[in-house]
Amino acid sequence: MTNADYSWDQDSDLNDERLDAAVVPQRYALTAPQVVVNSAKEILVVDPHPAGTWDTWMFPYASLILTRDELAAAPDAGTSSVLALTEGSTFRALSEALEHLRVGRQDAYVSAIQTGVNNVIADLNGTWSGTPFYTNYSLKFSKTSNSYTAYEFSYFLNSVAALDLELPHVWIEPSRLAEELARSETPFGRKVSSNVADALPAIRSSI
Repeated sequence: MTNADYSWDQDSDLNDERLDAAVVPQRYALTAPQVVVNSAKEILVVDPHPAGTWDTWMFPYASLILTRDELAAAPDAGTSSVLALTEGSTFRALSEALEHLRVGRQDAYVSAIQTGVNNVIADLNGTWSGTPFYTNYSLKFSKTSNSYTAYEFSYFLNSVAALDLELPHVWIEPSRLAEELARSETPFGRKVSSNVADALPAIRSSI
């Protein structure tokens, strides 16, 4: 399993698989992608990074990032599940631990998401205080830290009338984006984040 990346949701077979020691995460990213929807039921994808770096379409998002070391230094009820993760824990246990961590850090989570999303798109009012319409998870290896980060992606619908956008962006119907992805790995000149593709079925049934 070493150095591979993993993605799953509550219905994935991966839930019952067990973690190798090498993939037990040392960082946790509680992330809230904003699925921005206009009156035409088009969704917004953006590339918020400097030109020539990521070149990837994604949803506006922000994260609260925590490390195992800092949680171990100040353990509480919300951290016990994360700190209990070890070799042999299931992917389902990891998902549940991330949820417990988010609930225990709810105030910090909402503050981090609000600040981070507004840094991507000024004055975009988030709707992350309610229930997400879809949640999935990833384990991704970082060469910089030589360790894994576990991501919880909680997707929230955010309806807007209009936005004044200067960063690269595309408004597109979810069904058309799915068609574009079937034809090309780089629709509209950029790759598409795996999170966008993973969430499309849930988006299409939610808007």
